[in-house]
Amino acid sequence: MAIPPLKPILLAGLLAVAGTTPAAADLASGLAAYDAGDYLAAYRELRSLAELGDPVAQHVLARMYFAGQGVPADTRQGIAWERKAAELGEPSAQLDLGMRYQYEIGVTQDIAEAEKWYRMAAEQDLPVAQYRLAFLLLYEAGAKPDLVDAHMWLNLAAAKLPAGDIRTGIVTTREAVAAKMTTAQIKEAQQRAREWQPKTRLQLTR
Repeated sequence: MAIPPLKPILLAGLLAVAGTTPAAADLASGLAAYDAGDYLAAYRELRSLAELGDPVAQHVLARMYFAGQGVPADTRQGIAWERKAAELGEPSAQLDLGMRYQYEIGVTQDIAEAEKWYRMAAEQDLPVAQYRLAFLLLYEAGAKPDLVDAHMWLNLAAAKLPAGDIRTGIVTTREAVAAKMTTAQIKEAQQRAREWQPKTRLQLTR
């Protein structure tokens, strides 16, 4: 599966996670090299950090193995590093792993696993994971339908995404879901969305 370079907003977010320690400086350097397309330099910086347990480095290293960027393409290695990053709480890795399980990309399809990883990323306030989780709950045959949960996640995603086709589609889906719900269910979903608070990696990986 071809994976594009990190978008500027994602790179900025990962750099923010990096902080100011020497290891963080290496991570920032590796991410900048990756985004610039200098994959050999990125690999040199990120491999050792990934082996030391840095989930951001592990996630980007996984992308490199999936796409053959600076290393021979190796789906098995990519999955292994993606799983390490996801288990350590990296939301982008959790989202990507969820997509792989839902759409059977390099792994056997497992809707329960897809829901698990989407939910962990959604709980960390990743809007893409929030609406993908909602769509999975609504439309995936192997998932247990939950209109209240789906409506809540669609609410949260719509509140964070910028105007555009994706947000419009989410709002349209939310209204279609609401048409199938009782007044009490809608009120419950809205209250849950208002009271929801993002969880930290630590809270989700204890």
